[in-house]
Amino acid sequence: MNQQTESPEQFQSHVFEKKIKVAPSKLNEFWEKLNFRETFVDAQVFPYKVEFASGLKNGTFQAGELNIHHGPFLSVHGSIGQVSEKYRDLNYFYGSYALSFRLVRPTRLEFFKEDDGIRLKLHSFIKPWFAPFWNLGNNFFWRFFNVL
Repeated sequence: MNQQTESPEQFQSHVFEKKIKVAPSKLNEFWEKLNFRETFVDAQVFPYKVEFASGLKNGTFQAGELNIHHGPFLSVHGSIGQVSEKYRDLNYFYGSYALSFRLVRPTRLEFFKEDDGIRLKLHSFIKPWFAPFWNLGNNFFWRFFNVL
C-alpha cells in the first residue's frame, strides 16, 4: 500500500491542528502512554477497533509498524513513521477514509510533545465544502482525548 501524496480531483489539502493542554507534572506520562499500543487497543469503544499487523497488543510503537483503526464510517490504515522523544507520526495509506472515501481521506497524523502539552496535526484530503464540518467534528472529538 502507498501513502496518497497528491490531492485527488475536487479535493483540497487540509490540516486540522489542536493543542491538548497537559499539566507539566503529567506531560511525560501522557506522552509515554501516547506511544503504547495498549492505549489504543484497550480503550476503543465498540464497534471501533485498533489492530496491529504484528498481532501485538502492547508495548511501544515501532517505526514501520502497520496498523488499522476501523469501525462504522472509519477505515484508516497506515504505518507508524518516526517515533522520538518529542515527535511521532502515523502515515495513512491510500484508501483510508473518515465518514466516506468521497469526503475525507486522512493522510497523516502527527503528535508533538511541547512544554505545555501535546500538539497534534491531522492532514487530510477533503472536499472543500466539508472542511468547516470536519473542523467542528475534530474540535469536539479531540476535546475529550485523554490517555491518562
